[in-house]
Amino acid sequence: MKRLQLLVTALVLLGAFAGTMLVTATARAATAPAAPAAAKVRLGVYDTRAVALVWGRSPAFHEAIQKLRAGFAAAKAAGDTARMRELDRDGLWAQVRLQQRVYSTAGAADLLVPVRDKLPAIAKEAGVVAIVSKWEAPYTGADVELVDVTGALTALFAPDVMATKYIEAMAQEPPKPLEQIRLDAKD
Repeated sequence: MKRLQLLVTALVLLGAFAGTMLVTATARAATAPAAPAAAKVRLGVYDTRAVALVWGRSPAFHEAIQKLRAGFAAAKAAGDTARMRELDRDGLWAQVRLQQRVYSTAGAADLLVPVRDKLPAIAKEAGVVAIVSKWEAPYTGADVELVDVTGALTALFAPDVMATKYIEAMAQEPPKPLEQIRLDAKD
């Protein structure tokens, strides 16, 4: 009988000890700081169509076209038909490339070169680590947050009211596949 009492006493003490340990561990877990949530990487994205549209309406684009026209006129005055054909072709291809960019997902990063010194400020304002075409990010993980910076980028080209309306309408429509954009600007 004494053995049984000792065994019961030992079990009661062991149970009390285990209970105390469990309460202590639970209390520590409840007061321990929660693990910080993983911060998302913020990636700035833009609609290349909008950038192409404002570029095509910019003074820089119009100056480039005027240079082509002036060169064509000079070649015509000189009777240089080979140069006329070359400049005509260059002008037509400039128009085709612009149409591809405005209506599809064709790249526009090169159009941002004249304003690249302003991109770090836009990235800082938006809190993003990079700025890329939204069409060039076909997959992002759950730890990436996409931030649209299209408006900030197009503002760099001082779009007029009509361009702003076009951009708003464009945002409501999906881009055309690049292969559906005509390659002959004369058609």
